[in-house]
Formats: sequence, structure tokens, C-alpha cells
Amino acid sequence: MRTLYGNFEKIYRELQPQMYAFCRKYISDHELARDIVQDAFVKLLENYDAVKTSVSAYLFASVHNGCISHIRRQKLKAEHEEYVALQIKEYEIHPDGVPEHLQQLYHNELKQQYDESVERLPDKCRHIFRLSRSDNMSNKEIAEKLGISIRTVESQIYNALKRLKEDLKDFF
Repeated sequence: MRTLYGNFEKIYRELQPQMYAFCRKYISDHELARDIVQDAFVKLLENYDAVKTSVSAYLFASVHNGCISHIRRQKLKAEHEEYVALQIKEYEIHPDGVPEHLQQLYHNELKQQYDESVERLPDKCRHIFRLSRSDNMSNKEIAEKLGISIRTVESQIYNALKRLKEDLKDFF
């Protein structure tokens, strides 16, 4: 077993840079490329006694297969995301055809995103926005209650709406 690890360390030092460079031809993410190469070496270590070809051929094939698998997963993920986006667009265009449970799911997701976005507003802005929208107070009433100008209230509500619009752009 010692010779295996001694050989393995030597093999790793010699071939790792080549494997990494080979992997980077397919994979642009540095960390992901390192992971794929690392996985190839782990497989080599696990199957060292069963390797029938040269070690470098085994590693190149393993890294190549790891890259191809990643690319396929990414393509599948992109296709799924595109499908979901198209379904959402379809539901937005034809809301009457959307099953009730999907409408409820969409509504719940939108509500959660809205609430989180409101919570991220600065304290003063959030307070003024809630007085305006939740308590249905007029800008004048808010200004009088807080002892600030109407212009400040308008500005804070404008800023809140601008921020919410940006945060919720994927829903509209």
C-alpha cells in the first residue's frame, strides 16, 4: 500500500497541472475545474488496481467525462429554467387558464418576495411606506404624524417603490 500512495503522490504532482489545463478548455469556473480534476484523482485512487490503461489515459478520460457530465447538467438546468420561464409567461398572458393551486403558489411566492423586499428597506423608508400602504394614510397625514415635510414623505415612498420594482422585476 505504501508504494501505491508514493506512486500516487508522484502521479498527482506530474499530471495534475495537465489535467487542470485540459479541464479548463471545457470549464471556465476555476473551482469547478479543480473539483472535476480532484474527482478524477479520487477515482484513480479508488480504482488504482483495476486500471488497465495508462494512468494518464485513465485520468484524461475521467476528466473529459466529468466535463461532459457537467456540461450536460448545465444544459439540462438551462432548458428547465427556460421551460419554467415560458410557463410563467404563458400564465401571465392567459391567467384564466392557470390552475388554482399554481395561482396560489405564484401569489405566495410574490407575497414572500414583497415582504422580504419591504423588510430590506431602510427603517425610516419602511415605516413611511407601511403607513402609506398598510395603514392607508395620506402623505399629508404621514407628514403630520412624523413631523416631517410632505416632500420627504413623497421622496421616501418613491424610493421604496423604486426599490420594490427592482426587487420584484422577475414577477412582472
